[in-house]
Amino acid sequence: MDSLNDYFEYAMDLATPQRDELIKRLLREDPPMAARLQQALGSLVTNPDFLCQAQPDPRPNDEPDTVHHVTVAVGDINRAVEWYQQTFRAKLLEHGADLARFAFGSFELHLVHVKDQPAGLTIVRPDVATMGPSKRRPDGVRGLHLVDPWGNAIEVVDRPPNC
Repeated sequence: MDSLNDYFEYAMDLATPQRDELIKRLLREDPPMAARLQQALGSLVTNPDFLCQAQPDPRPNDEPDTVHHVTVAVGDINRAVEWYQQTFRAKLLEHGADLARFAFGSFELHLVHVKDQPAGLTIVRPDVATMGPSKRRPDGVRGLHLVDPWGNAIEVVDRPPNC
């Protein structure tokens, strides 16, 4: 994270203990930024009636994360849709020029044109903000992009995306 806005946005989704840990770490690594962040957080409106962003419901610690969808890159969307429809029993949710979405029960498969987006996996985890520097998307979903040791793209989000 580079700016106060990045840290502030990130800190807004952390519970108080995690915010305190963030401030402690920043005090060691970047004391001026820590002071600016503490000042910004200190001026927050804390009345829940004025807070606009709904937080996802917490889950028990032993509940596993949920796979929302897998993204597969294809060379030809139309041919891929045809193949998936002929091969599997899935509901076609969307079919555009560069994207198609299928529902397999509560799980989705997204087909994207190779040039538009890399293949990957999207996992829902309400406490994504505790995993590291995540960002809020325009649709309100907080997400964190990771790459596993083998180069696979993984997006972790705090709630199912509104596709």
